[in-house]
Amino acid sequence: MPADRSELKRAVHSMLNDVVEQCFQHMIHHPQRTKDLNQIIKDATEEINHQVLKIDAHDHEPNSSELDLLYRKITKDTHKKSIRLLGQLQSLQKTQQRSA
Repeated sequence: MPADRSELKRAVHSMLNDVVEQCFQHMIHHPQRTKDLNQIIKDATEEINHQVLKIDAHDHEPNSSELDLLYRKITKDTHKKSIRLLGQLQSLQKTQQRSA
């Protein structure tokens, strides 16, 4: 788990930007799925903004157990969301492979 605010922001961006990059890569090869892929990209971008806001908008003391719990929750929530979005992308990819 990231230990400080800047590390956590980098981790959030990293997890969700991976989703965005994979969607763009798939879009290049399968432009007919642009609408579905754009929705996944939008969801990932909104999740980045939501989690970064949670990182910055709290009233916990630095190095407190409450802040540590918040950072753990943000990390867990971001990981779950990125896995869910990657699952949606994989589902689109499988559908594309079956119809090809």
